[in-house]
Amino acid sequence: MRKMSSDQSSSTPPPGSDGPSARVPDASPDLGGKKGQFKGRLESSVILVVGKITRKLVWVFSGLIFGGVMLWGIVEMAIYGVPVKIGFIGQTGNFTADRFLLFAVILSMVPPSLLYFLDSKRRDSIDNNIPHLLRDIADSGRSGMTLTRSIEISAERDYGPLTKELRKLIAKISFRVPLEKALQYFADRTGTQLARRSAMLISEANKSGGDIQESMESVAKHVQEIQYLERKRRASMRPFIGVMYISFAVFLVTVYLLIKSFFTQLANTNFGGGASQTVGGVGFNFVSLPLDKITAVFLYMAMIEAIFAGLVGGKMATGYLKDGLKHAVILMSICFITFVFFI
Repeated sequence: MRKMSSDQSSSTPPPGSDGPSARVPDASPDLGGKKGQFKGRLESSVILVVGKITRKLVWVFSGLIFGGVMLWGIVEMAIYGVPVKIGFIGQTGNFTADRFLLFAVILSMVPPSLLYFLDSKRRDSIDNNIPHLLRDIADSGRSGMTLTRSIEISAERDYGPLTKELRKLIAKISFRVPLEKALQYFADRTGTQLARRSAMLISEANKSGGDIQESMESVAKHVQEIQYLERKRRASMRPFIGVMYISFAVFLVTVYLLIKSFFTQLANTNFGGGASQTVGGVGFNFVSLPLDKITAVFLYMAMIEAIFAGLVGGKMATGYLKDGLKHAVILMSICFITFVFFI
């Protein structure tokens, strides 16, 4: 019995070592872990798409879409004349040169808005995984590991898009790049304010020395407080996004009623051969205002409002003006369909 106990004690690895007993798998099926792994792979594929399709290529593709739609419009107008009648969901719309131009602008804005949407998801995923990374570094520091070694151990785990940047950080360190410069490169690569602040705090903690566990836990707590304030700000701004869409819908309904009731009756009314009114020495004839010109003016006004409302909504929601491009595309599409096919 004494010999058996001595063998068992000799086979037991010391605390903090990487022996077999350090990683004991759970016998119960971890459905949450599988779900997290699937989410991590999905987020990694998102960052892969954002990384491969550069902004320059996306804008080049948008230019090709714009040119293709305009060429199609020129061919259609040359063959069938102006306006070109195009059907959509049982309605027929009259396409003129300016409407082909607006249609080309809307379609050309879809690729960059999709790219910025994926980039926004990537930034959110990175920010959500930073506190988990800091706590894992703190846990590794409990066993007496250095900060660099703790980061290397943490890079083996899955943090979604953050994992790829962590491995690049480790590669920089392995090539004898100072940790401060490697962290600066890491912050620039991630491109989020929270990652930059976390990298700066980790660098300062490394310079000051001391207990890694205590430093990383304080940094993780600080990051979580920042995230809480950001989530609270976004939650308070979310109703304004709904108000933006509702107010734009009210504007479209108002324009629809004005054109269908007031301006249509005004254009069809006979003022006795063209009644005119002189204001300040300038003659103004109601009959000289064609209905299609009035509709075009309201269309341009609604398009301008859609662009600025969408961009401002994105700035209010996330703090980035480019995140409002998707709202602008949605509002412009609603405006275009309403004017071309229903007014």
